[in-house]
Amino acid sequence: MINMEKINNFRMPRYNELPNMGLYIDQVLTYIEDFFAPLELDAVEKPLTSSMVNNYVKKGVVPATIKKRYYREHIAYLVIVNVAKQVFTIDEIVRMIKIQKSVYDIETAYNYICTEMEKIIVAVFNEQPLPQDTSRTMKPQRYFVRNTLISVVYKIHTQKLMAVYDPENVSRETDRQ
Repeated sequence: MINMEKINNFRMPRYNELPNMGLYIDQVLTYIEDFFAPLELDAVEKPLTSSMVNNYVKKGVVPATIKKRYYREHIAYLVIVNVAKQVFTIDEIVRMIKIQKSVYDIETAYNYICTEMEKIIVAVFNEQPLPQDTSRTMKPQRYFVRNTLISVVYKIHTQKLMAVYDPENVSRETDRQ
């Protein structure tokens, strides 16, 4: 069953709220997993792993760590990758991030992602029209973010609906009762 209260109250921490004290990889993974927990992504998608993160650093998607510690900027990039990897390959994500970085700083891009993700989730899960774009610049590069988020949210919504209405799931739930 889809927990609409959790969906409607989902909130991503803004850039200035992300930890900036130098976390180890296991702490970062737990942190990201915890704030995405209301969406229950682990039920439908593979969560981030330390080997994935190492690969993202090697590919240049995420900046290199500082003495094996991750700071606010690293966490922001990892959140962005965690969202985008639901619908894009790592090579596509690398290309999009390079394009975005030429126009927006990480704080601006990350905060825009947070706002858009929250609004799109509420709209899609409550069967409402998509919200107005909240971009302040209205540069065409914003579509990389907005289209990605719309795709991700519709994918999550569809997977949750399949979990609810799949005859095999329904029969398993009936068997347990």
